[in-house]
Amino acid sequence: MMIKSLVIICSTSLLIACSDQAPDQFTENTGGDQVEDIMVLKSDPARYTKGLALYQQTCAACHGNDGQGAANWQKRDAQGKYKAPPLNGTAHTWHHPQRILKQIIRNGTQRIGGSMPAWKDTLSDAQIDDVLYWIKSQWPNEIYNAWYRNNEEALKKQTQKGKK
Repeated sequence: MMIKSLVIICSTSLLIACSDQAPDQFTENTGGDQVEDIMVLKSDPARYTKGLALYQQTCAACHGNDGQGAANWQKRDAQGKYKAPPLNGTAHTWHHPQRILKQIIRNGTQRIGGSMPAWKDTLSDAQIDDVLYWIKSQWPNEIYNAWYRNNEEALKKQTQKGKK
């Protein structure tokens, strides 16, 4: 309950701080420096269905069928690792820009002390994008909008670094 309250407070603060409402579009870095506009959130039923199917095949065993995460995900297990966090907007996933979310799925977290396996040999970049499309469609609007603004800021910084 406390985490949900913190998420709501942080989200509300972000919404108040930003006077413009973000459009309900994904802007993704699709590998290179090119930015691609994606269909309005949840408006692409085929992509949503593909993302859901891939999520169920590769992610649900650890993150839950609905992205609810493992029980007691905030506590370390016997090996000192955290269990799979929720992906439904109630944890920290939405704090990461698209580029980082894709890297986490591609490379996993085992090399940095986590438990998540790398999926780069199983999922193509397009499939990773579809999984992320489904995950983000599970987020409440205020969480998605906060993520969108954070992602846009990360893209601007990435572009500025590329120009130097």
